Amino acid sequence: MINKKLAGLLIIPAMLAALNASHAISNTASQTLQATLGTYLDITPVTSGAVTTTTIAPDTGALAAALVSKFQVNLNTDSQALYLQATTAGAAGNVNALFQQGANTYVVFSNTATGKIPTAAAISDCKAASPAAANNANAIAYPIASVALTNSGTSTYDAAKNQYNITVNGGTTVATTTTGTTPYTGTYSFQDNAGTYQAIMTLTATSL
Repeated sequence: MINKKLAGLLIIPAMLAALNASHAISNTASQTLQATLGTYLDITPVTSGAVTTTTIAPDTGALAAALVSKFQVNLNTDSQALYLQATTAGAAGNVNALFQQGANTYVVFSNTATGKIPTAAAISDCKAASPAAANNANAIAYPIASVALTNSGTSTYDAAKNQYNITVNGGTTVATTTTGTTPYTGTYSFQDNAGTYQAIMTLTATSL
């Protein structure tokens, strides 16, 4: 009969054998290291090349220079849907400033002087097929001459929502919107009071 001391000595080699069987000797080992990169979308206004202020000729309503808005988009996915929108001040609050008549797209500029902000009806008349100057005091519409995108981006006007549907590709894209200088016929007259006329362009990932 094996005594306890001898039995203990016999167990130790058996344990070592079991450990060697569970971990074969290797001269190569590897581990996978991972880091997760999240989606990145950044839209910022660009000042270089933008023209955000000009003057209006009081006799014709023509802009002294075309107004230009610019945005830079940084994106790290293949593509992204964005929306170019415009708002202008109405007596009851900001309203959509973009509209389309025929093949042309226009943006309404509202007088921002105290007591001179146009009514909602005036802005609506400004967007009509045949606006009447007597009905749209302090609101003037100008055409959108172009919406240009670098990096093979695209833009399509959405007449149902009165916004531009924009597609940008991964990398850096610059979106440039340029107005015309001649007011939409019937939206400028001497009933438009002196003051600063304004529209706000916005490039966003949120549709109307």
